[in-house]
Amino acid sequence: MLEGMPVRTSRFLLPGHVYTRADLKDAFGIIDASINNGIFQPKGHDSVWLFVTKEKTADRVQYADRLDGAILTFPGQTEGRTDSKLFDHVANGHELIVFYRDRKYEHPGAGFQFEGGFEYVTHVPGRPSVFTLRRVDGA
Repeated sequence: MLEGMPVRTSRFLLPGHVYTRADLKDAFGIIDASINNGIFQPKGHDSVWLFVTKEKTADRVQYADRLDGAILTFPGQTEGRTDSKLFDHVANGHELIVFYRDRKYEHPGAGFQFEGGFEYVTHVPGRPSVFTLRRVDGA
């Protein structure tokens, strides 16, 4: 990676490959604990990372997340603090990349499959807002 240059994370990841949060922390030198959130933007990256789990564990809010082919529907954060990262991603020059799993322990180390780049389509405002994204070819 170039020192001082913004990083587009997707350039360094393989679609279909499984990554744990620990893998990503090590690969990109991340120490920020907010990587454990569902919506995360690493410092110095022109990428917003979305961690999506379809079936939540019993101790989590049971949000309805759905990846159906090229369309991802999911709620944002309850207070909406990161909503603009999603609907303004193009204006901000950021890519949205999705890490997805059906269940927490579907993959070793609670990993996620890297699905690639997505783009904002629409959202329904609320607490939380519900977003619809579309897969971007070649991202």
